[in-house]
Amino acid sequence: MMHTGNFPYQSEWRSIIASMESALRLHRHEPGMLAKQARYLYQRTGGSISSLSHLVRAAAISAIADGTEQITRKLLATIPVDHNSQVDGAGPAEQAGTAAA
Repeated sequence: MMHTGNFPYQSEWRSIIASMESALRLHRHEPGMLAKQARYLYQRTGGSISSLSHLVRAAAISAIADGTEQITRKLLATIPVDHNSQVDGAGPAEQAGTAAA
């Protein structure tokens, strides 16, 4: 197995988020909502694509289940990230505190 590193916070990171966002089929999700959260998503995931994918997928499932049909920062803050992101980055308390950053 080949180990790949996390993405730096650059245009590629924002492009990945835009690509994921374009695949969302949530009725009330406005294009660009996730892209505006690029830095926050980077802080939460440490630049890990797998962590980002898990976070966005879990948020989309929650948005469908609760009927809001949109992914907001408030919703993202309720979704735990995977173990690697929590080990590499801030823990949940610190992550919630960066929501305003």
